[in-house]
Amino acid sequence: MSGDTKLQARQLVWEVQNTLSTSKNPTEVSQALLRLSVLLPHDKTSQNQDFPDSKLPEARKEFSLHHYVSFLEFLISKLSVDWLGRLGEERGRELLDRFFLDGEHQDAFIVLTSAVQKTSPSYKQDKCVSLLEQFLTQNKLTSMFWEQCNTIATGHMIQTNQSDSRRQPRVHNALWEELVTMLATLPDRMANKLQQRNRPAFSPEQYFQSLALSMWETLEKVYSAIKASQDCSMAFLQLLLGKLCLQGHAGLVLGVLLPKLTRQTRQDFVWQRVSCLLLTGVQDRCVESLVVHLVTQVSWYGTLSRLLGDGVLRSQKLKYILTHKCLLIRHYEQDRVVQNIMGYLADSPTRRHLLIETLLKVLEVWSDSSAIKHTSYDQHAYLSKAILAGLAHLNSKEKQEHKQDLIRRLLEGVQHHIDSPVIKIRRLGMIVAESVTKMVDPDGQKLKFEYEEDEETSRLHSLLTPPSDPGGELEGDMETEEVLTSKTSLPQKEDTTKTSDQEGKVTSSQSKEDSDSELDSDDDLEPYDMPEDTKMSKVKSPAYIRDCLDGLIANEDADRVEACLSVCEQLVRRQPDNLEEVCVELVKILLHLQNNFAIPEFTRLRRGSMVATTVFCPLQVSQYLTSEFYAPNYTIIQRLDMLEVLVGAAQELSQPMEQKKATRPEPLVQLLPTPDDQAREPQHWREVVQKRIEKKTRRFGKGASKPDPTPVPNRFHTVAGHFFFPLLKNYDSRQNTLDMLGEDALVLGRLVYSLGAILYAAANTMVARQMSKSLLEFVWVLRFHTEPYVRQSLLFAVSMVILSFPAHILTSDLQEEIFEGQQWLQDVLERDTDAECQKLAVQTLMLLQNTLQQELGGGNTQQ
Repeated sequence: MSGDTKLQARQLVWEVQNTLSTSKNPTEVSQALLRLSVLLPHDKTSQNQDFPDSKLPEARKEFSLHHYVSFLEFLISKLSVDWLGRLGEERGRELLDRFFLDGEHQDAFIVLTSAVQKTSPSYKQDKCVSLLEQFLTQNKLTSMFWEQCNTIATGHMIQTNQSDSRRQPRVHNALWEELVTMLATLPDRMANKLQQRNRPAFSPEQYFQSLALSMWETLEKVYSAIKASQDCSMAFLQLLLGKLCLQGHAGLVLGVLLPKLTRQTRQDFVWQRVSCLLLTGVQDRCVESLVVHLVTQVSWYGTLSRLLGDGVLRSQKLKYILTHKCLLIRHYEQDRVVQNIMGYLADSPTRRHLLIETLLKVLEVWSDSSAIKHTSYDQHAYLSKAILAGLAHLNSKEKQEHKQDLIRRLLEGVQHHIDSPVIKIRRLGMIVAESVTKMVDPDGQKLKFEYEEDEETSRLHSLLTPPSDPGGELEGDMETEEVLTSKTSLPQKEDTTKTSDQEGKVTSSQSKEDSDSELDSDDDLEPYDMPEDTKMSKVKSPAYIRDCLDGLIANEDADRVEACLSVCEQLVRRQPDNLEEVCVELVKILLHLQNNFAIPEFTRLRRGSMVATTVFCPLQVSQYLTSEFYAPNYTIIQRLDMLEVLVGAAQELSQPMEQKKATRPEPLVQLLPTPDDQAREPQHWREVVQKRIEKKTRRFGKGASKPDPTPVPNRFHTVAGHFFFPLLKNYDSRQNTLDMLGEDALVLGRLVYSLGAILYAAANTMVARQMSKSLLEFVWVLRFHTEPYVRQSLLFAVSMVILSFPAHILTSDLQEEIFEGQQWLQDVLERDTDAECQKLAVQTLMLLQNTLQQELGGGNTQQ
């Protein structure tokens, strides 16, 4: 650039500024703006009088680089009602707007945004807001983006013949950083500054959708340039997209871009290349926010493959997010996430080795016993879904090559899952084991487990089938809709004729059926329901408890065992005289009784009989069950049955007995009324009349309609200690058949649940205070147990302590224990990995706080 041109451009700018500052003649002001407008890069209408045509490009470059920003700032400083009056009519105002709208767009945008931020509410601020709104509505953003894509400078250029995106430079100048920051935060800036005077164009939804449309129009220009073998840059669009996603606007921006990219990349390789460069070229710190939105919103893994291409092979950050963080650290409710990730890795031969590596890594984490205990169920179920989705994409060659690795890792994990006390975890292990053996070795021996089928199991099994492209199905649905529409648009006259014919046929067929039914009168007979029918047994039911005992041990007579078991609870509840003599023997027989004959409702009848026996002989049976609970040679099921019997009996004993009315048996025939009946007869009709009056009378205020309940003693208070304390003494003992601190965590969890239920049944008794202290000490010892099921039972026990006592006892006798428990609950809420434990901790904390607040509120009221 020659020195004369630079000097001449600088002189012209100085002259125009001087004229605008001093002149009050509208014609001179307009003429000055018109002279300088020839230096605008997009001006094509102004007449050039100051520069020869050969020197005009140099002058424009000089003005854009060194004078444009300062001149815009000068114009903004002059903005006022009086100064704008010097511009004259509409022509002068249009000349002023052209300097902001037809100049260097990125500089104009930055200057206007900064001016709005710096100025206070005034005409100047309103004018800057109006110019900025015109900038957005007149599609100047597209021009600005395209200018950045055409910038041929070091660090911005991407040649179309480059096949490796790693060669793409990552150097951005300060202008880009400032511009991108302002573009991503403009709605927030305008809302904070303008508040109630904000305009719809700056609302987040409208603004970011407009921004996304401008980005799409720029991508179309990039596509046309690549098709024409022209060089262009996408570095600015990558920087902008990453910033928008990082700021949390991925939903609005990609909601506009993704449908268009999905449609264009279906059969166009150039669009696939453009999409791959745009999405995989964002900065590393923005990759996660972009990829998470892609895998959750894209409906099919084939679409994701077209959008990302082989970017996972070139970007280590993208590989880490897809194969590690989105699978092993995070979890998502949508099944499409694991289907998209595994399908994307399997969709290209160049990426299939990543599918195998990822599947083996996920299966290894899934099999780790520590991961099972220290991750939530949702996270573990998500890992199971990832394994099943990965298995769906293995071909026969890969199954044979990696069969041993898959089976080895599977066998390590299945045993840990089956040992878990959580039913859902055990079921996940069963489903994954069945699926892996079925998919990897279809001709070999298959595993088959028994588990409950529900919606979750159906979803898991459906993952073994790769999803199909929904695009073809949608098109087919649209065609079907059109066919149906064309069919329903037939003339109504023909439809009426056909309908009448069909009605005639239906009527005739119905008349034939009616005539046939009249001929056969037996069809009108309905089966009579006889609910009092009872099943006839070949063996007579026993009438005495001794006979029932003898029948229960008759191992070879199925009918006799069933008959005795069916009436055992009824016989016990009759309270025979010799019940205390045979109660322990009866419970022992029932405890060891097995369902060898497939008796209906065997479990209910057996446990009901044991509970009834424990209710009427609580001392003898509780001593037997608590002593045998830690005895050797009992199965896990039998120990759990002992706990259930103790809990069921405790709950029934704690309930008040139904008060039987002492009424005399009425004679079959009453010949004469007794004197008492004669005395009561007048009272009887008065009672009837009074009841009718009460029924017809409407009262606005009424006292207690029912008498207060009659207090009765708690039958459980005398034996509560025998149910509770013996269960605490040997929990840490280790035997060949019982190790509650080791692999038998299920029994330990059920024990804690049972202790909490027994304490609640003993509420408001004398021994309950000592029981609660012992239970809290027991909880404190086990509070860091690794099994989530045990921690859940401990939280339940603490809640039972809170519910079993009034608030004044919690704040006096149990003050220290409750304070330590509250600290532990806070720790569980903040640090526990199990979601159910956190939920129970929140509920227990709320229960404790409500109880304490009631006590404090009551104390304040009394004061």
